[in-house]
Amino acid sequence: MPSYELAILFRALAKDKLAEAMKTTAGLIFEEGGIIRKLNNLGLQPTPYKMRSHGQWFKQANYFVYEFDIPASSVSNLKNELQKREFIVRNLIFSPVTPISPEECLLEEEMQIAPFRKDVQMMLKKAKENEAERMRSKVKPNHGLDFEPLPL
Repeated sequence: MPSYELAILFRALAKDKLAEAMKTTAGLIFEEGGIIRKLNNLGLQPTPYKMRSHGQWFKQANYFVYEFDIPASSVSNLKNELQKREFIVRNLIFSPVTPISPEECLLEEEMQIAPFRKDVQMMLKKAKENEAERMRSKVKPNHGLDFEPLPL
């Protein structure tokens, strides 16, 4: 199952109501076949701008991040269910970005002159293949003469 993160803003609620809202959200994830890996509470914070949700304006919200695994086919159902809940101001489900692993670079390879470097050799080989393909695609006259009567 793919991993996802749910960034969610709950309206400013009392602790017992907030706990109930969190349980409801967790229940929605479980109903869709998901597994919650981690829950981060970022606390009650002011929103970056006034937000309107379910006919009301909000200037502050409780910020939470759920990290969970869920089948990819269930993500749209979960989004629809979250939109229906009145205690949620905003929510966003996204797949976390995996860090890019750096390629190993050896100084000896980089210090060689260009014709001997592997990456340059690969570029030259590809250029020759492209040139050969381009030459094959040219139209060849079929008139049977040993010379070109109308040179271009």
